[in-house]
Amino acid sequence: MKRWLPGLLCMVLSGAALAAGPGAASKRVQASMLVTGTIEVAPDGSVAQYVLDHPNELPSAVKGLLVKAIPIWKFEPIVVDGKPAIAKAAMSLRIVAKPLGDGNYSITVAATHFGDRNDDHAIKSVQRRPPVYPPEAIREHVTGTVYLALRVDAAGKVADAAAEQVNLGEIGSDVQMKQWRDRLASVSVATASRWTFSPATDAASPYRVVRVPVTFNLRINGYSTRVGYGQWNVYVPGPVQLIPWLDNKLMSGGADALPDGDIDQVGHDLRLLTPIKGA
Repeated sequence: MKRWLPGLLCMVLSGAALAAGPGAASKRVQASMLVTGTIEVAPDGSVAQYVLDHPNELPSAVKGLLVKAIPIWKFEPIVVDGKPAIAKAAMSLRIVAKPLGDGNYSITVAATHFGDRNDDHAIKSVQRRPPVYPPEAIREHVTGTVYLALRVDAAGKVADAAAEQVNLGEIGSDVQMKQWRDRLASVSVATASRWTFSPATDAASPYRVVRVPVTFNLRINGYSTRVGYGQWNVYVPGPVQLIPWLDNKLMSGGADALPDGDIDQVGHDLRLLTPIKGA
């Protein structure tokens, strides 16, 4: 579902110096926000009801988009004891605004994530210290988010770690931006390799695959680069990397739909059947 938002450029870029960069990179700039809430899915996979967190803090265009999109979604039914059952889950949605030219933007639901954060059987972190902010990135005011994929063994240790995508809050040349993405990804992967998680309670598989976002924010001249709920975050999305051991068939949403600090255990969330990208 799309909306055309004349004048969004001024709203998005007010207070954001990011767009004033090299031409090639600035054309890839997009703005997004993460909307959270809860959803209840009926036994037939239709949406029974949903609630958005802090709706008064969301732009009217975003609320209008979701009011039309969410009720028509269909999910893979949840089966309990051989029978379809009602499912309730936490919901997070990545809303993206992309420039169309002439000051117009399209707004879409670009990625989704559904899962119960209070699930007693879900994987939990035991030790998850954040990576050290690279000094050179601080000096150059480089911010961004690294979306990690981890393969965790039955004992809770990280067997493999990789960066799926790195989105930057700073514009430079293509060479500079690749260096920044590589640097943020490198320290994130190195740190995540030492994380530990709760041991597996199901020995059916030797590994559990999880996705975790790692955000690098700065405070510059008293101004924090951390974006509040309901506000647009302006950034340059990085390329999505192919990870051989990450089974795309099990993934029901984009990595960038995860709230900061959350853990997504791949294959353990509600599966949305309705296509959303470009819808």
